[in-house]
Amino acid sequence: MNGVVGLETPRSGLLLPAPRKLVEREPGRAFPRVRIGHVPVDLGRLDEVLRSIEGLVSGGQGGYVLTPDVEQVARAEHDAALRESLARAELSLAGGPALVRVARVIGSPLKEAMPGAEWLRALAGLASARAWRVLVVAERPGVAEWAACALRERHGLLAVGVAAPGVPGDGRGPWVDRLLERIALTRPDLVLVSLDTPKQELFCQHAAARLQPAVLVGLGTALESLLDGRRKSRARWVRRSLAFLRALVAARR
Repeated sequence: MNGVVGLETPRSGLLLPAPRKLVEREPGRAFPRVRIGHVPVDLGRLDEVLRSIEGLVSGGQGGYVLTPDVEQVARAEHDAALRESLARAELSLAGGPALVRVARVIGSPLKEAMPGAEWLRALAGLASARAWRVLVVAERPGVAEWAACALRERHGLLAVGVAAPGVPGDGRGPWVDRLLERIALTRPDLVLVSLDTPKQELFCQHAAARLQPAVLVGLGTALESLLDGRRKSRARWVRRSLAFLRALVAARR
């Protein structure tokens, strides 16, 4: 006992709130979920996730898939709109190994992340096998066009890139509606989205209803793993490390 009700003292000596029950089974969900702080994460393996996405496309349901990482866990503590978007997603998948490490610390059964090149190669392989039309939306200069080019050259996909530098912070508005009208004309089956959080999650939620039966997948900077020589900065590493610590504390609440 450490003398503080509801707290445990881990080996590091920090006081963190004791974890609540982690695994949730929601009616209509493809997989059981764990909750890291306010962020739900589905417990599907990669092959199971791909089958689920295929079912969303082929069944005409559409929807959106998000890949939260520690940054989303930290932001969701104070952002109700982000929490709602994550909760409503058809799939919410661990977007990086840092989130898996947080899950392990709090005793979660989460074992697998869906980050970067491996996940994207598998998804692109599925899209190629099913002859899906793929559209890439990204706000960083050149990313959408180069990613679409990589999908065409490496996977033989019918892929088009659309630059989206004008998406506002809430992921919606007149500019976004005009963008979605243009996207809808291409009749995509799969839309890969790379925006900053939380606008990415909010954009996917808003766009999913307008682009049905397409499935939107929010990938963030993981989309850039399709590009050769992806830049990694020390500043980004520091930000992610701080976000990991905030997410760990949030997850134990």
